[in-house]
Amino acid sequence: MPVRVRPGLNCEQSRLAISVIDKIKPTVGIRYNLAWTYGDYLNDLPRRLGTNVALDSATEAFLLAVKRSMNRQEVAAPIVLERYGVALTALRNCLDDPVKAREPETLGAILLLMNCQQYIWSPVKLGRGHVEGAAQILRLRGPPKQDDPFERNLLLSLRAVVLFESIFTDRVVFTDKEWIDMFDRKLYSLSPEGQTVQCMTRLANMMRKARTVLEDDSASQFEQVVIQHEVQGLYQEIQTAVGTLRERYQKYKGDMASSEFVWNDMSDLIHCHTIRTYALGLGITVFVNELRIAVWPDPTEILQESCALASEITNLAREGCRYRPLGSSALGICLIAAEMAAVDDPILKADIRVLRHDYAMDYRDVEFEQLPVADVGTLVCGRQYSRALKKKNAVVDSSSSSTPA
Repeated sequence: MPVRVRPGLNCEQSRLAISVIDKIKPTVGIRYNLAWTYGDYLNDLPRRLGTNVALDSATEAFLLAVKRSMNRQEVAAPIVLERYGVALTALRNCLDDPVKAREPETLGAILLLMNCQQYIWSPVKLGRGHVEGAAQILRLRGPPKQDDPFERNLLLSLRAVVLFESIFTDRVVFTDKEWIDMFDRKLYSLSPEGQTVQCMTRLANMMRKARTVLEDDSASQFEQVVIQHEVQGLYQEIQTAVGTLRERYQKYKGDMASSEFVWNDMSDLIHCHTIRTYALGLGITVFVNELRIAVWPDPTEILQESCALASEITNLAREGCRYRPLGSSALGICLIAAEMAAVDDPILKADIRVLRHDYAMDYRDVEFEQLPVADVGTLVCGRQYSRALKKKNAVVDSSSSSTPA
């Protein structure tokens, strides 16, 4: 379907629209296609340009950041920072206007600036600027207009970012009903990858509930068993979906081994998609396992399973390197989960961290900052709350202190 441009654009806006189209058209390979990486809302972006100053400014800043990442000799770092600053000012002005603040174009500007940050800075901690504000806007907006594909696809992309952040911070909190409303069950139950997302929408609040029980020394055994049952039910659900993703990935790997297999743009697309979706399913499983570790009386087998998942994610990330920088960028999130799961295997953890740093350097610009790759962060409730592990570590520490020097 051809990308449409709004009539009546001035020269600068037309140039901007053409630049977007050049980055999202089907003939652009998966390694550099912005729509494939950041969402289908970009397909409707050209015809929205010229309607909202914040969106125009954010689009220009984002495109400059992407352009510099591809060729740092072509765009100077100060120019990218300058345009980013201009875009932030334009966004603030729009947010001060009650009418403009509710426009989908303003929400698009927020998401583009969040994406832009990926190229120009890396926070010391996990988490991305504007996420908390975006979460608040999502809460206030309600469901998108059904006849507006730009807003609908924009919200899909923004919700995914907010969902991921919700398991790492108490500053992004939604009720179970709000999560259900945001991630329409009918839409997300159609595919195994959608089913894994559905499982993740329940994870953050389940983590908070479990943490409350684990921090309460007076909590009854019954309360702990209830939490264990709920977490295990979530694990079983995601196992079903991930099993389907695994079968799909393995089947395509078998097809690739055939002498009749031909590499082309379509085979690249399918291969990359199977890698990304399977790795994301494994990554979400690791996050669920972290909660299982926290609440389980003896998490030994869960720890071993998570370490095996970490190894599998690492192999997928290596396989996906051929689609960098953009096509396989989602694997960076999966490597965060993998590093978290490999904490008891120093060699594997070191390998994962090197690979995660390698992926991150596709975006990082040493002229902007010299920070190392951000730490994997701390989940709302993970193994750090495990009573079983605390008891085990206490025994080890006691044995070490009593051993003669």
